[in-house]
Amino acid sequence: METKYKIAKYAGIVIIATIFCRILGLGREIVISNRFGAGIETDAFFIAFMIPNLLRSFLGEGALNSAFIPVFAEHLTNYDRKKAEYFASNVLNILIIILIVVVILGIWGAPLLINIIAIGFKSNMYKYQLAINLTRIIFPYIGFVAVAALFMGILNSYDHFLVPALAPSMLNISVIVFAITLSYKYGIFAIAWGVILGGIGQALIQTPVLIRKKIKYSLVVDFNDPGTKQLLKLLVPVMIGLAITQINVIVDRTIASTLIDGSISALYYSNRLVQFPLGAFGIAISIAIFPTLAKQTAKNNIAEFKKSLLFGLKILLFITIPSAVGLIVLKDSLIRLIYEHGIFSRVATNMTASALLYYSIGLFAYACVRLITMSFYALKDTKTPVKIGIYIVIVNIALDLILIRYLAHSGLALATSVAAILNLIILLKVLQDKIGNIELKSQTSFLIKIIISSIFLGIICFLVNNYFGSILDLNNKYNQAVQVIISIFSGGMVYLISSYILGVKEVRSLKKTINTILRSKE
Repeated sequence: METKYKIAKYAGIVIIATIFCRILGLGREIVISNRFGAGIETDAFFIAFMIPNLLRSFLGEGALNSAFIPVFAEHLTNYDRKKAEYFASNVLNILIIILIVVVILGIWGAPLLINIIAIGFKSNMYKYQLAINLTRIIFPYIGFVAVAALFMGILNSYDHFLVPALAPSMLNISVIVFAITLSYKYGIFAIAWGVILGGIGQALIQTPVLIRKKIKYSLVVDFNDPGTKQLLKLLVPVMIGLAITQINVIVDRTIASTLIDGSISALYYSNRLVQFPLGAFGIAISIAIFPTLAKQTAKNNIAEFKKSLLFGLKILLFITIPSAVGLIVLKDSLIRLIYEHGIFSRVATNMTASALLYYSIGLFAYACVRLITMSFYALKDTKTPVKIGIYIVIVNIALDLILIRYLAHSGLALATSVAAILNLIILLKVLQDKIGNIELKSQTSFLIKIIISSIFLGIICFLVNNYFGSILDLNNKYNQAVQVIISIFSGGMVYLISSYILGVKEVRSLKKTINTILRSKE
């Protein structure tokens, strides 16, 4: 029970901070969509921004922290702080050397990267050259954000979550400021420079906390360090796994680059809306639980490990299923409110709403796959997700090629959702074979109650949304906001009330959980 409330406390901290960052992120998307709409310039920018983001998964919080935190936690649990900090310093110094090489190669090889990832751009030389130039400007972002991600891993291992969770807000603030102040003079290039400054800010904002925690840094590069060797052994399969996973993203963007202008932007904007609940709750909960799972593995306490994992999965389902229903029902109203202004047209709204519908179907799977994959990493098994990932990529690509014929860019979104659900099923089966039964069948009643409550949420959101749509002038942004906010609030209240009536324990203990979070000093 103590572990559950510790996880709830840490998750609450990360969720609150992440919601703040996601709100700023939506502000960033609003500013970009208002200024540039969904067309050639945004397609080029989102491709250019995607490339360092893909590499960040390898050199940042994706692969590196997945391998780093279990080893670092083991040092803290079984050895001493001095050895742990020596290990962290060594990893940081090696990472910086690698990043310098990667950034130089990325800037030099930008044309090759665009040729591979956005092959359809070559039919429009302006779009093609713009993507190359933006990639060269944005590429150093990977260096700063990867260092920031390692800082996050260190602080999370010391049970400090607030500042690392707030760090991404620096990117959003920077892009918003640059877009508002400089985009009219420098166009889309102002956004690119805002990305660079935001990356620097993510690393700098965590530095004072590291100093205050008296975490010692050593100027050392030691490839013979046992911890570093163990990290590399874990890291290689994780990187391969992420490479396989990112093939899905690259294939989606490559296929979308051959479709009509705005297809890439529609996928990006819709995915950003799905990323709001996924990041604010799904990824936040995984970040909060991961160090606990790693420490329980270091203590060989598999019973507590399974309890923590099941607790995390239930929280994810409790949040992501109703979120998906809400996104599906309110998709048109949400996109009209957030994006449809400036030169963002009604056609762009329709394209984005269609993609959002199909992305939302897999929301619960995206979140649960993340947590289960992190569970494998906590167990120092980085190979199993890779093997499963290879199969999932093949399925996803096959679905892309089939569904794009019928649903255009939206078929890519549906393929992503179906592949994620299949990935979840397989991962759960293999994990149970590895650690024993985690009592999933006993949660059938819980899942049915959540689905019923989510249906009530969807009905209320639909009715309230239509009611306000019939009595308000929706050409007014204020009225659009009233429509969406009241619909979300009404649906959320009905969901909580119906869940309470149906006896969902997570709602009945919500007050105690909130008090635990509010009493936190982190």
